[in-house]
Amino acid sequence: MDFDANYGVVIHQDFIPLYADDKYAKIFGYHNAKEILALDSILQLIDPEQQDVAAHTYYALMSGMEKPQVRNYVNRNRSGILMNVLAIEHIVEWQGRPALQITIVDVTESHVLKCSLQQSEQRYQQLINNVFEGVFIHRDFTPLFCNKALCELLGFPNQNAFLSQQSMLQIVTTEDQQRLIEATTRLLQSKNTPEPIEIHCLHQNGTSLRLKLVESLISWQGEDAVQVSVFDMTESYRLKEKLDQLIYQDFLTNVLNRRGFMHFARQLDPQEQPKNKCFYCLIIGMDDLKQINHLYGYSVGDIALVQFAKHCKKKLAETDLISRWSGDEFIAMIQATNHKAARQVAEHIRHFFNDTELVDPETKKPINFSTSIGYAQWQEDEELDTLILRADSALELARSQITEQLVFA
Repeated sequence: MDFDANYGVVIHQDFIPLYADDKYAKIFGYHNAKEILALDSILQLIDPEQQDVAAHTYYALMSGMEKPQVRNYVNRNRSGILMNVLAIEHIVEWQGRPALQITIVDVTESHVLKCSLQQSEQRYQQLINNVFEGVFIHRDFTPLFCNKALCELLGFPNQNAFLSQQSMLQIVTTEDQQRLIEATTRLLQSKNTPEPIEIHCLHQNGTSLRLKLVESLISWQGEDAVQVSVFDMTESYRLKEKLDQLIYQDFLTNVLNRRGFMHFARQLDPQEQPKNKCFYCLIIGMDDLKQINHLYGYSVGDIALVQFAKHCKKKLAETDLISRWSGDEFIAMIQATNHKAARQVAEHIRHFFNDTELVDPETKKPINFSTSIGYAQWQEDEELDTLILRADSALELARSQITEQLVFA
């Protein structure tokens, strides 16, 4: 495939452009490289859904956690139109500092392949077998064609093995089959290219793959058919999950850290809560942690923190958030039907010492300690920081009295 007219080069540090050529600029709808260099960040050229992945990938590359390679991204040009691109990565030196050089190849329309299809389906198959990612064609989900790359991606021994399936839905996980059917139906009805869809597929060895599918309507043997370009996102998401653990997880207790809590809590909206449920913020103080550290050592204090974090997770629903807020404080965001139900959850957490297995390492006697909790209900139109401040004030009030108190703000 001749990519000469469809590739460009950019060099950046932290997505701040340092160099770009005119070809790169024109791919994204700009007149020249100067307009690219005037951007605050080239991250804005990447589709918002993939910006976090791109940012994580950049830091993984620059830290040496990941080696440069060829990746697939969905970008947006200056007019906001989606583009499918290949990004070829190189680490270079720029004015004494490492920088990332990206060669972008625009494969959005695959003009050569479409022209070849119109001229000769045989020529089309020869060309399409050489593209970087998987491609298949189906009609009503009955496979008509696939390339070798797709077979390798999904673990099929050859193309005939894939084409022998009655329906390509067989390789899609059950929970994603309906989403794919709806996306394909919209394409056939509107004749327009829909937004890319991400689904989970099953490799022939039973493992799960996360794939991005880009569909388009084509003519195959004189009848309408759907061509699907397949981009493997599995490793990108595994890397994102690994980096999220480093960024958002407390290294000791394995619950969220403060940054992680704020990140996920800001995605919640008190006005869009599940029916008959409200959000409540709990700030939980371990009253005796300093004394435990002093009497038994910090290693025992660490054990107390770990066990308390596990205790909190057991008492909360999977949809609730729990985070280590500071040295001896945790914060939780829970959903409850009413104030009474929220208080009951808080009481279960507060009575941690009733079933603790924390013991003195020398005497083997149990070490009991108490917790105090302040909590508040998230009101409509209330800022998250204001909610946290109210819960924190309630905790301060609880601790100003005697230990093991529960105060509602």
